[in-house]
Amino acid sequence: MDITRQLRRSALNKRGLAPIQMTICWAGHRLRIGSGEVVRPEHWDEENHKVKAVKGSYYHQINPKLAAIEQAAEEALYAAEQAGVLLSEAALRAALEPALKPGKTLNPSVVPATAGEGAAPRTFLQLMDAWVQESARKLHPTTYRPMAKTTLDGLKATRQRFALFSQAKQVPLTLEGMDNAFYYAFREYVMDELGQEANTFGKHITRLRTFLAWCEDQDLPVNRRYRKFTAPKVYVGVDALTEQELRRIQKLDFHSEQVQQQLLELHRATHSKANAPEMHNYQAWAAHVALARDKFLECCYTGLRISDAEKLGWQHVKGQMIHIKAGKTGGECYIPFYDDNLFRLVELATAYEHRAPDGLLLPTCYRVNEFLKIVAQLAGITRLTLSSKVGRKTFVTLKLYQGVPTRMVMQATGHTTEASFNRYVGVDTIKLLQEFMRRSSNAA
Repeated sequence: MDITRQLRRSALNKRGLAPIQMTICWAGHRLRIGSGEVVRPEHWDEENHKVKAVKGSYYHQINPKLAAIEQAAEEALYAAEQAGVLLSEAALRAALEPALKPGKTLNPSVVPATAGEGAAPRTFLQLMDAWVQESARKLHPTTYRPMAKTTLDGLKATRQRFALFSQAKQVPLTLEGMDNAFYYAFREYVMDELGQEANTFGKHITRLRTFLAWCEDQDLPVNRRYRKFTAPKVYVGVDALTEQELRRIQKLDFHSEQVQQQLLELHRATHSKANAPEMHNYQAWAAHVALARDKFLECCYTGLRISDAEKLGWQHVKGQMIHIKAGKTGGECYIPFYDDNLFRLVELATAYEHRAPDGLLLPTCYRVNEFLKIVAQLAGITRLTLSSKVGRKTFVTLKLYQGVPTRMVMQATGHTTEASFNRYVGVDTIKLLQEFMRRSSNAA
């Protein structure tokens, strides 16, 4: 799904305010809808498509509403995909209605976690439910976006894990009981009895600490020993393509007889399972596989998240440099726009010039990870599961092997700390061995 915002300068009202329009593209459909918000043209940030943070612009009210509309659209598409159906325009309009309605409070505060007079105090799990609800309503202070659905699902999973722990071990959950005995009992349950990894246990503890800090903010009696709870984190490696694997994907010729035959066989084996009617058309299906390959290469060549790659347009190209703001974090990304022996972004973008709509470098590609499974079979990639996230990690890994300094690669990906950046660095064992041998021969 691709969502853009436009300021309709040609539709100024008598007060000199222009309406903000949202354009939503998905699965070959396009919906233009008014956001219900207006702004002075000089207060509109044309590059970042939001209201500037200046006095009198009402940015603190308008930007969160625009973000809420986008979030509602994305959640509607996700729900449709989970149900295995195409998202219709009518269904999307219905999903957007709550966010578009004037007078709706977009960020209502949760009632403080204290019991009213005559009411029973809320239980530990009820408090966790209230915390999850408040977390879902909070907006990121920089991007004005609500919490990502995957992050919210993680909070719910932690709440469920503590409920199952309490039920299995017959241990009551209380704020006062958050001590070392609880910590060790929960660790044994997760790691020894359930056999889960240290990182899984660590994630639950990190979320628990955040929840208990929230309880303290509500002036609830929390055992302060929870502050000593440690959340282990073990490096487990990163799924990134090697240079040879990336070249195999690059060299796929979708016009060759061999690839056409493979595609035909894969289509026969999979098309009956597809829910979307257009997927039964072989030519459309094969063309979408090719687009998924190219969209993956775009992620490999730029290091962008798929959400940002879907918005990357020629307006972001400044000579031999791409400058785009990361949608998730708001960080600035400075990406080289030239070709070398491996990274061939200019060649890829030129192939789609005048073919991609709305000034994009490449057309949008819905359900990209689903079609990357076909690409992986064509290229013989079995070592890992191909996904758009692998593309971002491949960029980081291979750029470092090219000798680009870490700080410069971080400027391309938008990372601000090496700790978060290192989670994207994989190992190309062949390149590693070659570098060891090269340096050994120089020393000799």
